[in-house]
Amino acid sequence: MVDDFETAEQFGKTRALAAPFIGALILALQQGVVFAWDWGSTSSGALLQVAVWLFFAVIMLVLLLSGGGWFLPRKARALANDEPTRANRDRAVKIGFVVAIVTCFLVVAVSPFDPLPAQRAAHIVASMGLGTAFVALGMGELFSNG
Repeated sequence: MVDDFETAEQFGKTRALAAPFIGALILALQQGVVFAWDWGSTSSGALLQVAVWLFFAVIMLVLLLSGGGWFLPRKARALANDEPTRANRDRAVKIGFVVAIVTCFLVVAVSPFDPLPAQRAAHIVASMGLGTAFVALGMGELFSNG
């Protein structure tokens, strides 16, 4: 039987490999949604899109802040979220925050020339912040784990 240490080690390796891809997925989906979405519509399809995106964004935020491993035993999850992992996650959240603020600055700077609906601007800011945070988390974990 696999013990908690092995489970935590395997989860840490999987998280380190998956996080950059999750970030890239968020950034790619953001591009697809921003350019394909019907921003002015109030149809049921548009409301469903908003609900699905909000659900996805909240899950990604909770995953980033908690470190994942929700289905691991409590001890394995505690072992997987060790001090270097918490430091990497803190650094990734800081990077995501800075990118979100810089994206806000860019949205404000561009708005006189090409006005953006508030929903679209918020979507861009959230996606850029979450996406870069996951990329930063994954890169930090890869460098920490060797």
